[in-house]
Amino acid sequence: MDHPHTTQWQTDALPQPITTAEGLAPLLRAIRSAPEVCMDTEADSLHHYFEKICLLQFTLPELDAAGLMHALVDPLAGLDLTPLFDALKGKPLVLHGADYDLRMLRGDFDFVPSVIFDTMLAARFAGQSGLGLDKLVERYAGKHLDHGAQKADWSQRPLPPRLLKYSVEDTSHLPLIAQKLREELAALGRTEWHRQQCRQLIEMSAASQMRDPEHLWRIKGSFDMDRQSLAILRELWRWRDHEARKWDRPSFMVLSNEKLLELIVWAKEHPREDIRHGPALPKRWPPWRFRTLQEAVRRAWDLPAAQWPLPAPRGKRPPYDPRFGLRLQALRTARDAVAKRVQLNPAILAPNGMLEAIAARIPWSIEDFDSIEKWLPWQSEVLGSPLLESLKRPSAPRGDSSPAERNGIS
Repeated sequence: MDHPHTTQWQTDALPQPITTAEGLAPLLRAIRSAPEVCMDTEADSLHHYFEKICLLQFTLPELDAAGLMHALVDPLAGLDLTPLFDALKGKPLVLHGADYDLRMLRGDFDFVPSVIFDTMLAARFAGQSGLGLDKLVERYAGKHLDHGAQKADWSQRPLPPRLLKYSVEDTSHLPLIAQKLREELAALGRTEWHRQQCRQLIEMSAASQMRDPEHLWRIKGSFDMDRQSLAILRELWRWRDHEARKWDRPSFMVLSNEKLLELIVWAKEHPREDIRHGPALPKRWPPWRFRTLQEAVRRAWDLPAAQWPLPAPRGKRPPYDPRFGLRLQALRTARDAVAKRVQLNPAILAPNGMLEAIAARIPWSIEDFDSIEKWLPWQSEVLGSPLLESLKRPSAPRGDSSPAERNGIS
């Protein structure tokens, strides 16, 4: 049992995950008084079907040798974490590569922070090539992190000392890294760029990510399949999903997408044949899994053609525009020139997909960029004028398209 006065974040001993309200109380007090909180999460997506956060890590200002305190919280211990997330509301959070953490926190605890500082994004805007936490720790702290724990099963209990050490190191260097990156962004005049991008990350994590259950089974590589192949895919995907749920393992541990596609091709070419004569399947499978797979393939073969799924709906194509390619190339040239001037990867300023949307819509003013998905004000400030100028060049004529055509509306 955790005791109220147990120090669970000392740097000279491995901290033990907090599992009781009494153990959580000191951390809550520290969070409430801290100007910001460094945080990370560990999940078990590589080991279980029902993905969940298995550990919460925190580093905050406190009186120890390094001026910091480190705490671990165990979400699997049955502890009511409502007080923890109440304390974190409105508190600036420092995270590294926040996208996944934010989606998991929203999904598991319905928690959306108000302000974040993403050190990976900051490193991108600072023009660094190494964006991983290990690279930043080496750069700013001169230390090397253990890579081997990244794929560990964080749902195991008790957590071994190696994982406890790894989990603390995930946040213990963030205060220094954030401080250095803030200084670099300020010197480059990119603090606002980073703030806007972090705000967008929060908004995206708060938006619903629900997919249409009727299309969950459509995997990469199936877009151009004929209807019978889609019928086989749907049945096999449902079989795999059922097996993964029952086993509580990720679907790829049952059968990879690549093997699934290979099996579909064989099943269509060899109707009614025994699957044991088809593509090699995992030898470690129990006998009943081979049997249920055979039954799934048979159900697909028996399905009437009228019940085969239709191909995925294709997005409505805008009217053919012979000048689109010229505009896109002009936009890329302008973007790349700006990227070279500010010494950043061009994709950081505007990925190619964003330039394609601009080439299709043909903005006529800086304000028109606001209609581009995920476009932010800092991009208008940095790229707006050069991109507009590129569209005025003879090599990328706008043409006499109507406002409807410029917006991709037929």
